[in-house]
Amino acid sequence: MAITRDQTKGENPGRVAAAAGASRPVSKAGTEKKQVTEKKQVIVKKEKVNRVEQVQKYFRGVFNELKKVHWPNRREITVYTAVVLVAVAVVGILIWLFDSILSRLLQLIIK
Repeated sequence: MAITRDQTKGENPGRVAAAAGASRPVSKAGTEKKQVTEKKQVIVKKEKVNRVEQVQKYFRGVFNELKKVHWPNRREITVYTAVVLVAVAVVGILIWLFDSILSRLLQLIIK
């Protein structure tokens, strides 16, 4: 039985081929099952992660990084604190100065 191109339009090609006596095409259902099982295996692997070991590894890493930190001594802390306080005072004075000047100008413009 010969099948023409017009007869195959709109029909499932695998079904037409099976009707023509050709070997049956591989179904997608078998591959989907494999994919589902592979996904389940990946999920199972993710669930098997030992949380206690992860937490221990994290804290070991934190502790090792803290060993590398340069901790300032008392004199350095005092100097750094003084620098910050002076900088804050200077910026505060500048803001106060500009605010005062702008408010005087606005008072003169409004009058």
